[in-house]
Amino acid sequence: MKFTIFIFCLIAFQATVSLSQNTPPPPRPPKPKIAEKPMPRVKVFPPRELMQQENAAHTEKLIAVDGKVNVQLCVLEGNLKINGWDRNEVRIFVKDGSRIGFNVIEKSKKTGSPVWIEISGVETTKNQPKQSSECLHGDEIEIDVPRSASINVKGQETKTVIDSVRKAVVKISGGDISLRNIAEGIVAVTYEGDVTVENSSGAFNLESATGNILAFEVSPSEIGDIFKAKTTNGAIALQGLEHRQIEVNSISGAISFNGDFLSGGSYNFGTSNGVINLTIPADSSCKITASYGFGGLKSEIPINKIIENKSPGGQNIIGTMGTGDATLNLTTASGAIRIKSKK
Repeated sequence: MKFTIFIFCLIAFQATVSLSQNTPPPPRPPKPKIAEKPMPRVKVFPPRELMQQENAAHTEKLIAVDGKVNVQLCVLEGNLKINGWDRNEVRIFVKDGSRIGFNVIEKSKKTGSPVWIEISGVETTKNQPKQSSECLHGDEIEIDVPRSASINVKGQETKTVIDSVRKAVVKISGGDISLRNIAEGIVAVTYEGDVTVENSSGAFNLESATGNILAFEVSPSEIGDIFKAKTTNGAIALQGLEHRQIEVNSISGAISFNGDFLSGGSYNFGTSNGVINLTIPADSSCKITASYGFGGLKSEIPINKIIENKSPGGQNIIGTMGTGDATLNLTTASGAIRIKSKK
């Protein structure tokens, strides 16, 4: 009986073990989900060359030329700087303005290099082809040219600075003109602005409708070169001039001259409303004719009077200093004439 019970218990235990081995384990609880971070967007830039073209704030261009090239250009507005350099090339840089175009007008028959070029603007508009414009414009316009180049500038409102070229012609509506180290002559005309010339040679024709004219250390480059300066409303100051022929006129403004009178020279200074101040060597020699209204004539250098005429409108004096080698004409309708001895 006990054996039977034992056998029964053994069979039940084996059945239980077998059942537990064939039953799959309970499923594991799911892992908590972790929030995924969005991937950062990658910025794609255009090539560097393309960026510079699209965002360009300036243009630059270069052309090989003959050393004595004639360069002409028109500037609508902007600050213009022209410098001479030791290369037979013309380089132009324009900041925040028009594009650049070169027009070769004439080439050298010997070398084939351009001897006469025109610099023009090139305008671009959306969905339109490039169109040539006569005048440049921009905040800054810089040009490098050969030192033997001749420059011809015309324009509207522009401040012009030219340094170290052979010749310069500048005619603008408004803006100051500054010229330095010009070798063979200057024409500078502005209707509203100052004209300043220094350390230059040649024949000079300087004009300003409303502005001052200043010239320092200038001389002729050829015998017979004349210095002329004229302003409607402004002062004229001259120092260190070596020309034998000088013609200076101002309608309303003072005239100052500090220099020497050369033998055989002709010096003419006139103003309708202003003072004439001369500072000359004590041994100056000239024949002097002075006409003045109010203010009189005062001279630290003795004048040998020949003729003196008085009238209700003024006074005329004809006399000499020294032996009278040069000719000096002084005229002021309303202002004094003062002659000082150079220390």
